[in-house]
Amino acid sequence: MLEYTPIAQFAIGVDHKVKIWNRACEVLTGVSAKEIVGTDHQWKIFYPKKRPILADLVVEQDYETFLEKYGTKNPAQSNIVPNAWEATDYFENFNGKARYIYFLAAPVFDNVGNITGAVTTLQDITFRKIREEAMKRESEQLQKQYSLLRSSIGERFKFCDIIGKSQKMQEVYDMIIRAAACADSVVIHGESGVGKELVARAIHDTSQRKNAPFLPVNCGAISESLLENEFFGHVKGAFTGAYNDKKGFLSHVQGGTLFLDEVAELSLNMQVKLLRAIEGGGYSPVGSNEVLYSDFRIVAASNLNLLEEVKKGRLRSDFFYRLYVIPIDIPPLRERKDDLALLADYFFSQMESSRHFDALPGKDIKKLYNYHWPGNVRELQNVLRRYITLNSLDFMALPDSDPPLIPAEILSGVIDGCDSSVDLPLTDAVGRFEKQLIRSVLEHSRWHREEAAKKLGISRRTLYRKMMAHGLISAI
Repeated sequence: MLEYTPIAQFAIGVDHKVKIWNRACEVLTGVSAKEIVGTDHQWKIFYPKKRPILADLVVEQDYETFLEKYGTKNPAQSNIVPNAWEATDYFENFNGKARYIYFLAAPVFDNVGNITGAVTTLQDITFRKIREEAMKRESEQLQKQYSLLRSSIGERFKFCDIIGKSQKMQEVYDMIIRAAACADSVVIHGESGVGKELVARAIHDTSQRKNAPFLPVNCGAISESLLENEFFGHVKGAFTGAYNDKKGFLSHVQGGTLFLDEVAELSLNMQVKLLRAIEGGGYSPVGSNEVLYSDFRIVAASNLNLLEEVKKGRLRSDFFYRLYVIPIDIPPLRERKDDLALLADYFFSQMESSRHFDALPGKDIKKLYNYHWPGNVRELQNVLRRYITLNSLDFMALPDSDPPLIPAEILSGVIDGCDSSVDLPLTDAVGRFEKQLIRSVLEHSRWHREEAAKKLGISRRTLYRKMMAHGLISAI
Protein backbone atom coordinates (compact mmCIF):
# COMPACT_ATOMS: atom_id res chain seq x y z
CA MET A 1 0.00 0.00 0.00
CA LEU A 2 2.86 2.40 0.72
CA GLU A 3 3.89 2.30 -2.94
CA TYR A 4 0.60 3.73 -4.18
CA THR A 5 -0.22 6.33 -1.55
CA PRO A 6 0.26 9.98 -2.64
CA ILE A 7 1.86 10.68 0.75
CA ALA A 8 5.66 10.46 1.00
CA GLN A 9 6.47 7.38 3.09
CA PHE A 10 9.29 4.90 3.60
CA ALA A 11 9.80 1.83 5.77
CA ILE A 12 12.84 0.34 7.49
CA GLY A 13 13.42 -3.01 9.18
CA VAL A 14 14.95 -3.86 12.53
CA ASP A 15 18.31 -3.90 10.75
CA HIS A 16 17.68 -0.19 9.97
CA LYS A 17 17.86 -0.83 6.23
CA VAL A 18 15.29 0.77 3.94
CA LYS A 19 12.68 -1.74 2.75
CA ILE A 20 10.24 0.58 0.93
CA TRP A 21 10.74 4.09 -0.55
CA ASN A 22 7.53 5.03 -2.35
CA ARG A 23 7.08 7.21 -5.43
CA ALA A 24 5.85 10.22 -3.42
CA CYS A 25 9.01 9.96 -1.30
CA GLU A 26 11.13 9.96 -4.46
CA VAL A 27 9.42 13.15 -5.65
CA LEU A 28 9.78 14.93 -2.30
CA THR A 29 13.41 13.97 -1.59
CA GLY A 30 14.77 13.73 -5.13
CA VAL A 31 16.26 10.30 -4.28
CA SER A 32 15.07 7.24 -6.19
CA ALA A 33 14.08 3.98 -4.52
CA LYS A 34 16.80 2.21 -6.52
CA GLU A 35 19.45 4.35 -4.80
CA ILE A 36 18.24 3.94 -1.23
CA VAL A 37 16.36 0.63 -0.81
CA GLY A 38 18.54 -2.05 0.81
CA THR A 39 20.85 0.49 2.44
CA ASP A 40 20.91 2.18 5.85
CA HIS A 41 21.80 5.53 4.26
CA GLN A 42 18.50 7.24 5.01
CA TRP A 43 20.32 9.71 7.24
CA LYS A 44 22.16 11.10 4.17
CA ILE A 45 18.88 12.47 2.81
CA PHE A 46 18.46 14.74 5.82
CA TYR A 47 21.75 15.36 7.63
CA PRO A 48 25.43 15.91 6.64
CA LYS A 49 26.77 13.53 9.33
CA LYS A 50 25.62 10.04 10.26
CA ARG A 51 23.05 10.03 13.03
CA PRO A 52 19.87 8.13 13.81
CA ILE A 53 16.76 9.59 12.25
CA LEU A 54 13.27 9.32 13.72
CA ALA A 55 12.51 5.90 12.19
CA ASP A 56 15.72 4.46 13.65
CA LEU A 57 14.84 5.69 17.12
CA VAL A 58 11.32 4.29 16.89
CA VAL A 59 12.70 0.86 15.96
CA GLU A 60 14.98 1.01 19.00
CA GLN A 61 12.24 2.60 21.13
CA ASP A 62 14.90 5.06 22.33
CA TYR A 63 12.68 7.91 23.50
CA GLU A 64 15.46 9.56 25.52
CA THR A 65 17.68 9.96 22.47
CA PHE A 66 14.64 11.10 20.48
CA LEU A 67 14.13 14.01 22.91
CA GLU A 68 17.86 14.77 22.83
CA LYS A 69 18.23 14.78 19.02
CA TYR A 70 14.95 16.58 18.32
CA GLY A 71 14.81 18.75 21.43
CA THR A 72 14.38 22.01 19.46
CA LYS A 73 12.16 20.49 16.75
CA ASN A 74 8.84 20.09 18.59
CA PRO A 75 9.30 16.40 19.58
CA ALA A 76 6.16 14.70 20.83
CA GLN A 77 4.19 11.50 20.93
CA SER A 78 1.44 11.56 18.35
CA ASN A 79 -2.12 12.16 19.55
CA ILE A 80 -3.51 10.58 16.40
CA VAL A 81 -1.38 7.52 15.53
CA PRO A 82 -0.82 5.02 18.39
CA ASN A 83 2.82 4.53 19.47
CA ALA A 84 4.02 7.09 16.88
CA TRP A 85 6.48 9.92 17.48
CA GLU A 86 6.55 13.21 15.59
CA ALA A 87 8.86 16.18 15.04
CA THR A 88 9.40 19.09 12.60
CA ASP A 89 12.79 20.00 11.19
CA TYR A 90 14.03 22.81 8.96
CA PHE A 91 16.43 22.10 6.07
CA GLU A 92 18.19 24.88 4.16
CA ASN A 93 18.59 22.70 1.08
CA PHE A 94 16.19 19.80 0.83
CA ASN A 95 15.99 18.63 -2.79
CA GLY A 96 17.05 22.08 -3.95
CA LYS A 97 14.74 24.10 -1.68
CA ALA A 98 14.59 25.42 1.85
CA ARG A 99 11.86 23.39 3.51
CA TYR A 100 10.15 22.56 6.78
CA ILE A 101 9.51 18.81 6.95
CA TYR A 102 7.09 17.18 9.37
CA PHE A 103 8.10 13.61 10.38
CA LEU A 104 5.73 11.01 11.82
CA ALA A 105 7.23 7.57 12.54
CA ALA A 106 5.31 4.57 13.88
CA PRO A 107 6.51 1.07 14.74
CA VAL A 108 5.37 -2.01 12.81
CA PHE A 109 4.51 -5.11 14.88
CA ASP A 110 4.29 -8.78 14.04
CA ASN A 111 1.50 -11.12 15.19
CA VAL A 112 2.94 -11.56 18.66
CA GLY A 113 3.68 -7.88 19.26
CA ASN A 114 7.35 -7.70 18.41
CA ILE A 115 8.64 -4.65 16.51
CA THR A 116 9.67 -5.61 12.98
CA GLY A 117 10.41 -2.14 11.67
CA ALA A 118 9.03 1.39 11.35
CA VAL A 119 7.13 3.45 8.81
CA THR A 120 7.89 7.16 8.43
CA THR A 121 5.60 9.74 6.83
CA LEU A 122 7.12 12.96 5.46
CA GLN A 123 5.11 16.10 4.83
CA ASP A 124 6.32 19.40 3.39
CA ILE A 125 4.76 22.06 5.65
CA THR A 126 6.91 24.97 4.46
CA PHE A 127 3.99 27.13 3.30
CA ARG A 128 2.12 26.60 6.56
CA LYS A 129 5.17 27.45 8.67
CA ILE A 130 5.91 30.59 6.67
CA ARG A 131 2.31 31.70 7.10
CA GLU A 132 2.38 30.96 10.84
CA GLU A 133 5.61 32.91 11.27
CA ALA A 134 4.21 35.83 9.29
CA MET A 135 1.10 35.85 11.48
CA LYS A 136 3.27 35.68 14.58
CA ARG A 137 5.38 38.62 13.41
CA GLU A 138 2.23 40.60 12.59
CA SER A 139 0.77 39.78 15.99
CA GLU A 140 3.97 40.87 17.74
CA GLN A 141 4.03 44.07 15.70
CA LEU A 142 0.39 44.84 16.53
CA GLN A 143 0.99 44.10 20.21
CA LYS A 144 4.00 46.40 20.17
CA GLN A 145 1.90 49.09 18.51
CA TYR A 146 -0.83 48.62 21.12
CA SER A 147 1.63 48.83 24.00
CA LEU A 148 3.21 51.97 22.54
CA LEU A 149 -0.13 53.68 22.04
CA ARG A 150 -1.43 52.61 25.44
CA SER A 151 1.64 53.92 27.24
CA SER A 152 1.37 57.22 25.38
CA ILE A 153 -2.22 57.80 26.44
CA GLY A 154 -1.99 57.66 30.20
CA GLU A 155 -4.84 59.80 31.48
CA ARG A 156 -4.96 62.07 28.46
CA PHE A 157 -7.65 64.67 27.93
CA LYS A 158 -7.58 64.26 24.15
CA PHE A 159 -7.10 61.26 21.90
CA CYS A 160 -7.01 61.96 18.16
CA ASP A 161 -9.95 64.40 17.85
CA ILE A 162 -11.88 63.00 20.81
CA ILE A 163 -12.08 65.09 23.97
CA GLY A 164 -12.64 63.61 27.41
CA LYS A 165 -10.83 62.81 30.64
CA SER A 166 -13.59 60.87 32.44
CA GLN A 167 -13.09 57.22 33.35
CA LYS A 168 -15.65 56.16 30.76
CA MET A 169 -13.77 57.96 28.00
CA GLN A 170 -10.47 56.45 29.14
CA GLU A 171 -12.16 53.06 28.65
CA VAL A 172 -13.26 54.14 25.16
CA TYR A 173 -9.67 55.17 24.35
CA ASP A 174 -8.45 51.75 25.46
CA MET A 175 -11.03 50.00 23.24
CA ILE A 176 -10.01 52.17 20.27
CA ILE A 177 -6.39 51.09 20.67
CA ARG A 178 -7.35 47.44 21.01
CA ALA A 179 -9.53 47.68 17.90
CA ALA A 180 -6.77 49.46 15.96
CA ALA A 181 -4.30 46.70 16.83
CA CYS A 182 -6.34 44.00 15.06
CA ALA A 183 -8.08 43.52 11.72
CA ASP A 184 -11.55 42.51 12.97
CA SER A 185 -14.79 44.35 12.26
CA VAL A 186 -15.99 46.88 14.83
CA VAL A 187 -19.49 47.97 15.83
CA ILE A 188 -19.82 51.31 17.61
CA HIS A 189 -22.92 51.87 19.75
CA GLY A 190 -24.08 55.23 20.97
CA GLU A 191 -26.85 57.79 20.88
CA SER A 192 -27.05 60.38 18.16
CA GLY A 193 -24.46 63.11 18.67
CA VAL A 194 -21.96 61.20 20.85
CA GLY A 195 -19.25 61.18 18.17
CA LYS A 196 -19.39 57.72 16.61
CA GLU A 197 -17.63 58.87 13.45
CA LEU A 198 -14.80 60.41 15.50
CA VAL A 199 -14.24 57.07 17.20
CA ALA A 200 -14.31 55.25 13.84
CA ARG A 201 -11.77 57.67 12.40
CA ALA A 202 -9.55 57.30 15.48
CA ILE A 203 -9.54 53.51 14.99
CA HIS A 204 -8.51 54.01 11.37
CA ASP A 205 -5.86 56.65 12.11
CA THR A 206 -4.13 54.47 14.72
CA SER A 207 -4.29 51.25 12.69
CA GLN A 208 -2.02 49.85 10.00
CA ARG A 209 -4.54 51.12 7.40
CA LYS A 210 -3.97 54.77 8.35
CA ASN A 211 -2.29 55.63 5.03
CA ALA A 212 -5.24 54.27 3.03
CA PRO A 213 -8.69 55.94 2.65
CA PHE A 214 -11.21 56.36 5.45
CA LEU A 215 -14.64 56.44 3.79
CA PRO A 216 -17.71 57.33 5.90
CA VAL A 217 -21.10 56.30 4.48
CA ASN A 218 -24.45 57.31 5.98
CA CYS A 219 -26.54 54.25 5.12
CA GLY A 220 -29.78 55.99 6.00
CA ALA A 221 -29.17 58.85 3.57
CA ILE A 222 -28.98 56.67 0.44
CA SER A 223 -32.14 55.71 -1.42
CA GLU A 224 -32.71 51.97 -1.49
CA SER A 225 -32.74 51.99 -5.29
CA LEU A 226 -29.25 53.56 -5.34
CA LEU A 227 -27.55 51.44 -2.67
CA GLU A 228 -26.03 48.87 -5.01
CA ASN A 229 -24.88 51.54 -7.46
CA GLU A 230 -23.25 53.61 -4.70
CA PHE A 231 -21.46 50.67 -3.07
CA PHE A 232 -20.44 48.70 -6.16
CA GLY A 233 -20.45 51.28 -8.95
CA HIS A 234 -21.71 50.67 -12.50
CA VAL A 235 -20.47 50.24 -16.04
CA LYS A 236 -21.33 52.39 -19.01
CA GLY A 237 -24.76 51.56 -20.40
CA ALA A 238 -25.92 49.71 -17.26
CA PHE A 239 -29.06 51.87 -17.16
CA THR A 240 -30.46 55.03 -18.66
CA GLY A 241 -28.09 57.88 -17.87
CA ALA A 242 -25.05 55.64 -17.24
CA TYR A 243 -22.87 57.40 -19.82
CA ASN A 244 -19.58 56.41 -18.17
CA ASP A 245 -18.18 53.81 -15.82
CA LYS A 246 -18.47 54.79 -12.17
CA LYS A 247 -16.50 53.38 -9.25
CA GLY A 248 -18.36 52.59 -6.04
CA PHE A 249 -17.46 52.90 -2.37
CA LEU A 250 -15.72 49.52 -2.31
CA SER A 251 -13.37 50.57 -5.09
CA HIS A 252 -12.56 53.93 -3.48
CA VAL A 253 -11.86 52.40 -0.05
CA GLN A 254 -9.28 49.87 -1.29
CA GLY A 255 -6.87 49.07 1.54
CA GLY A 256 -8.67 51.36 3.98
CA THR A 257 -11.65 51.54 6.33
CA LEU A 258 -15.33 51.67 5.33
CA PHE A 259 -17.39 53.36 8.04
CA LEU A 260 -21.05 52.35 7.81
CA ASP A 261 -23.02 54.83 9.89
CA GLU A 262 -26.57 53.75 10.79
CA VAL A 263 -25.81 50.31 9.38
CA ALA A 264 -29.26 49.00 10.34
CA GLU A 265 -30.73 51.14 7.55
CA LEU A 266 -29.22 48.88 4.87
CA SER A 267 -31.81 46.78 3.06
CA LEU A 268 -31.78 43.00 3.53
CA ASN A 269 -30.83 42.52 -0.12
CA MET A 270 -27.90 44.91 0.23
CA GLN A 271 -26.76 43.14 3.39
CA VAL A 272 -26.46 39.87 1.44
CA LYS A 273 -24.37 41.41 -1.33
CA LEU A 274 -22.18 43.40 1.03
CA LEU A 275 -21.62 40.32 3.21
CA ARG A 276 -20.30 38.43 0.17
CA ALA A 277 -17.82 41.22 -0.56
CA ILE A 278 -16.71 41.43 3.08
CA GLU A 279 -16.04 37.69 3.19
CA GLY A 280 -13.84 37.82 0.09
CA GLY A 281 -16.40 36.65 -2.47
CA GLY A 282 -16.05 39.85 -4.46
CA TYR A 283 -18.70 42.07 -6.02
CA SER A 284 -19.85 43.08 -9.48
CA PRO A 285 -20.62 46.65 -10.62
CA VAL A 286 -24.19 47.19 -11.82
CA GLY A 287 -24.48 46.00 -15.41
CA SER A 288 -21.30 43.90 -15.31
CA ASN A 289 -20.54 40.21 -14.78
CA GLU A 290 -16.93 40.92 -13.83
CA VAL A 291 -16.12 40.03 -10.23
CA LEU A 292 -13.97 42.64 -8.47
CA TYR A 293 -12.27 42.38 -5.10
CA SER A 294 -11.46 45.01 -2.50
CA ASP A 295 -9.41 44.83 0.69
CA PHE A 296 -11.13 46.94 3.33
CA ARG A 297 -12.09 46.89 6.98
CA ILE A 298 -15.62 47.49 8.22
CA VAL A 299 -16.38 49.79 11.13
CA ALA A 300 -20.14 50.07 11.62
CA ALA A 301 -22.21 52.29 13.89
CA SER A 302 -25.80 52.48 15.04
CA ASN A 303 -27.91 54.09 17.71
CA LEU A 304 -30.18 51.02 17.66
CA ASN A 305 -29.80 47.70 19.44
CA LEU A 306 -28.60 45.60 16.50
CA LEU A 307 -29.43 42.29 18.17
CA GLU A 308 -33.02 43.48 18.54
CA GLU A 309 -32.98 44.45 14.86
CA VAL A 310 -31.96 40.87 14.06
CA LYS A 311 -34.84 39.49 16.13
CA LYS A 312 -37.25 41.81 14.33
CA GLY A 313 -36.02 40.62 10.94
CA ARG A 314 -34.57 43.98 9.92
CA LEU A 315 -30.96 42.80 10.07
CA ARG A 316 -29.70 39.46 8.78
CA SER A 317 -28.14 37.30 11.48
CA ASP A 318 -25.16 36.31 9.27
CA PHE A 319 -24.51 39.98 8.49
CA PHE A 320 -24.79 40.87 12.18
CA TYR A 321 -22.35 38.20 13.34
CA ARG A 322 -19.86 39.12 10.60
CA LEU A 323 -19.83 42.74 11.78
CA TYR A 324 -20.21 42.24 15.53
CA VAL A 325 -16.69 41.21 16.52
CA ILE A 326 -15.44 44.14 18.59
CA PRO A 327 -18.17 46.28 20.21
CA ILE A 328 -17.43 49.80 21.47
CA ASP A 329 -20.03 51.65 23.55
CA ILE A 330 -19.76 55.43 23.67
CA PRO A 331 -21.39 56.89 26.77
CA PRO A 332 -23.92 59.72 26.38
CA LEU A 333 -22.84 63.15 27.59
CA ARG A 334 -25.14 62.98 30.64
CA GLU A 335 -23.02 60.03 31.88
CA ARG A 336 -19.69 61.84 31.47
CA LYS A 337 -20.43 65.32 32.82
CA ASP A 338 -16.87 65.48 34.16
CA ASP A 339 -15.92 66.28 30.56
CA LEU A 340 -18.32 69.24 30.15
CA ALA A 341 -15.89 72.01 31.12
CA LEU A 342 -13.10 70.40 29.09
CA LEU A 343 -15.36 70.11 26.03
CA ALA A 344 -16.54 73.71 26.44
CA ASP A 345 -12.95 75.01 26.57
CA TYR A 346 -12.06 73.00 23.48
CA PHE A 347 -15.06 74.16 21.45
CA PHE A 348 -14.47 77.79 22.41
CA SER A 349 -10.85 77.47 21.24
CA GLN A 350 -12.04 76.18 17.86
CA MET A 351 -14.71 78.83 17.26
CA GLU A 352 -13.91 82.08 15.51
CA SER A 353 -15.08 85.02 17.58
CA SER A 354 -14.00 88.55 18.39
CA ARG A 355 -14.81 87.83 22.02
CA HIS A 356 -12.39 85.94 24.27
CA PHE A 357 -13.60 83.22 26.61
CA ASP A 358 -11.25 82.00 29.31
CA ALA A 359 -13.97 80.10 31.10
CA LEU A 360 -17.73 80.09 31.59
CA PRO A 361 -19.13 81.89 34.63
CA GLY A 362 -20.03 79.63 37.54
CA LYS A 363 -23.79 80.06 37.07
CA ASP A 364 -23.52 78.97 33.46
CA ILE A 365 -21.35 75.96 34.31
CA LYS A 366 -24.02 74.91 36.80
CA LYS A 367 -26.64 75.13 34.04
CA LEU A 368 -24.51 72.89 31.83
CA TYR A 369 -24.27 70.30 34.60
CA ASN A 370 -27.98 70.40 35.39
CA TYR A 371 -29.09 69.96 31.76
CA HIS A 372 -29.81 66.39 30.52
CA TRP A 373 -28.22 66.75 27.03
CA PRO A 374 -30.51 64.67 24.78
CA GLY A 375 -28.44 65.77 21.77
CA ASN A 376 -25.13 64.91 23.46
CA VAL A 377 -21.84 66.50 22.31
CA ARG A 378 -23.35 67.79 19.07
CA GLU A 379 -25.97 69.70 21.06
CA LEU A 380 -23.30 71.09 23.43
CA GLN A 381 -21.37 72.45 20.48
CA ASN A 382 -24.47 74.22 19.15
CA VAL A 383 -25.33 75.60 22.59
CA LEU A 384 -21.84 77.11 22.85
CA ARG A 385 -22.10 78.62 19.36
CA ARG A 386 -25.28 80.38 20.43
CA TYR A 387 -23.58 81.46 23.66
CA ILE A 388 -20.91 83.31 21.68
CA THR A 389 -23.59 85.17 19.75
CA LEU A 390 -26.25 85.68 22.44
CA ASN A 391 -24.04 85.76 25.56
CA SER A 392 -26.48 83.41 27.31
CA LEU A 393 -27.12 79.69 27.41
CA ASP A 394 -30.09 78.73 25.27
CA PHE A 395 -30.69 74.99 25.31
CA MET A 396 -33.63 74.98 22.89
CA ALA A 397 -34.75 71.53 24.00
CA LEU A 398 -37.10 69.82 21.62
CA PRO A 399 -40.70 70.10 22.79
CA ASP A 400 -42.45 66.91 23.74
CA SER A 401 -44.53 65.84 20.77
CA ASP A 402 -47.64 63.72 21.07
CA PRO A 403 -47.61 60.47 19.11
CA PRO A 404 -49.90 60.27 16.07
CA LEU A 405 -53.49 59.44 16.88
CA ILE A 406 -54.85 56.26 15.30
CA PRO A 407 -58.64 56.39 14.80
CA ALA A 408 -60.61 54.50 17.43
CA GLU A 409 -62.42 52.37 14.87
CA ILE A 410 -59.09 51.01 13.61
CA LEU A 411 -57.84 50.20 17.11
CA SER A 412 -61.06 48.50 18.11
CA GLY A 413 -60.97 46.39 14.96
CA VAL A 414 -57.41 45.35 15.69
CA ILE A 415 -58.19 44.43 19.30
CA ASP A 416 -61.28 42.48 18.27
CA GLY A 417 -59.22 40.66 15.62
CA CYS A 418 -56.70 39.36 18.17
CA ASP A 419 -57.60 36.06 19.83
CA SER A 420 -57.27 36.83 23.52
CA SER A 421 -57.94 33.20 24.42
CA VAL A 422 -54.54 32.11 23.09
CA ASP A 423 -51.59 32.33 25.52
CA LEU A 424 -48.54 33.84 23.80
CA PRO A 425 -45.14 35.13 24.88
CA LEU A 426 -45.06 38.92 25.11
CA THR A 427 -42.88 39.34 22.00
CA ASP A 428 -45.20 37.13 19.92
CA ALA A 429 -48.29 38.93 21.18
CA VAL A 430 -46.77 42.34 20.38
CA GLY A 431 -45.72 41.09 16.95
CA ARG A 432 -49.22 39.81 16.21
CA PHE A 433 -50.78 43.09 17.34
CA GLU A 434 -48.29 45.11 15.25
CA LYS A 435 -49.03 43.04 12.13
CA GLN A 436 -52.80 43.41 12.56
CA LEU A 437 -52.47 47.15 13.26
CA ILE A 438 -50.31 47.76 10.17
CA ARG A 439 -52.72 45.75 8.00
CA SER A 440 -55.71 47.70 9.32
CA VAL A 441 -54.05 51.10 8.79
CA LEU A 442 -52.99 50.07 5.28
CA GLU A 443 -56.52 48.94 4.42
CA HIS A 444 -57.90 52.16 5.87
CA SER A 445 -55.39 54.09 3.69
CA ARG A 446 -56.22 51.93 0.63
CA TRP A 447 -52.65 50.53 0.84
CA HIS A 448 -51.11 53.94 0.25
CA ARG A 449 -47.82 53.46 2.10
CA GLU A 450 -46.91 57.11 2.65
CA GLU A 451 -50.32 57.90 4.12
CA ALA A 452 -50.23 54.78 6.30
CA ALA A 453 -46.73 55.62 7.52
CA LYS A 454 -47.88 59.09 8.59
CA LYS A 455 -50.82 57.61 10.52
CA LEU A 456 -48.49 55.17 12.27
CA GLY A 457 -45.90 57.86 13.00
CA ILE A 458 -43.05 56.02 11.27
CA SER A 459 -41.06 56.55 8.09
CA ARG A 460 -42.11 55.03 4.79
CA ARG A 461 -38.92 52.95 4.78
CA THR A 462 -39.58 51.61 8.28
CA LEU A 463 -43.12 50.72 7.23
CA TYR A 464 -41.75 48.82 4.24
CA ARG A 465 -39.39 46.82 6.46
CA LYS A 466 -42.19 45.98 8.89
CA MET A 467 -44.41 44.88 5.99
CA MET A 468 -41.60 42.63 4.76
CA ALA A 469 -41.06 41.19 8.25
CA HIS A 470 -44.80 40.45 8.70
CA GLY A 471 -45.30 39.05 5.18
CA LEU A 472 -47.63 41.87 4.13
CA ILE A 473 -45.90 42.80 0.87
CA SER A 474 -47.67 40.08 -1.06
CA ALA A 475 -51.00 41.44 0.08
CA ILE A 476 -50.65 44.52 -2.16
